[in-house]
Amino acid sequence: SLFISVYPVLLFTFALKTRLNSFQQAFAVLYENPSITMSLFAIQDLKVRPDIVHEYPGPGVTPGATAIVIDNGSYHCRAGWASQEEPLLCFKNVLAKPRKDRNKKDAEAAAVPTVQIGNDIVNIEAVRFQLRTQFDRNVVTHLHVQEQILDYLFERMGVDADGSVPHPVLLTECVTNPNYSRMLMAELMFECYGIPGLSYGVDSLFSYGLNSGVGSGLVVSCGYHATHVIPILNGRMVPDKVRRINLGGFNMINFMFRLLQLKYPVHVNAITLSRAEAMIHSYCSFAYDYMESLKDWALLEYYDQNVTKIQLPYNQTVTAPV
Repeated sequence: SLFISVYPVLLFTFALKTRLNSFQQAFAVLYENPSITMSLFAIQDLKVRPDIVHEYPGPGVTPGATAIVIDNGSYHCRAGWASQEEPLLCFKNVLAKPRKDRNKKDAEAAAVPTVQIGNDIVNIEAVRFQLRTQFDRNVVTHLHVQEQILDYLFERMGVDADGSVPHPVLLTECVTNPNYSRMLMAELMFECYGIPGLSYGVDSLFSYGLNSGVGSGLVVSCGYHATHVIPILNGRMVPDKVRRINLGGFNMINFMFRLLQLKYPVHVNAITLSRAEAMIHSYCSFAYDYMESLKDWALLEYYDQNVTKIQLPYNQTVTAPV
């Protein structure tokens, strides 16, 4: 659970796992225990910059030969050249199509981009209800959205070869991707972009091969919309033993978002999905022993030593003169 505590400077803060139920109790604990450290963490709203158009061909890139690697995740899309260590692009795998404002003239409306993709979306909360994704869970089903995102991707990588992409492509996909979805993706890549070759792979298996090499093990892949448990036997995946759980990072973020809004309806406008996501990424962790963690947080001394207080951005209210 979360609580709001009040300080003499009237700052409203969030704190995890509290047992204080009123402002009077909060002040009593603070003044009776001066040794308690009051560490405050401010929520830093994400600032994004539009991706530049990179030079083509870049360092170590051979036109027509060097492969393009695309990590087509349902949360982030990363793309770059196989000959380079780091990806050139990393952006949220969504697009926004703002509605046309009928009050604006045609010349003014033409100046506003009809489609914003990835890092071109400066304020994602302003277009939250206009976001589109190519995924249904973590399976690509909306190919018209995927095509627009691939257009953006190849353009920002600087690939310009008379309407085609003369490079083989390595593309990630979900575990046990349906053959129909794979067929549609292959049709899009070959017929729309004219690529010379296409290879598919699973990102978690790539990671396992890079970090553990050939051998047996168990891969737990926590994705944005689903979690997969993948057994590896003698370096190969056992497909009929793979298990999928329809819970992922989005469910965690949405649960935190709803929990905060339900508990603090006064701050409903200040609590956004982006800020809930920042809290999840920065301050939350997995409990190795869930029941033991509950017992620890039930102790006031443990709470005082481990509590994290998070302050919402302060927005001054401006009142019009009478």
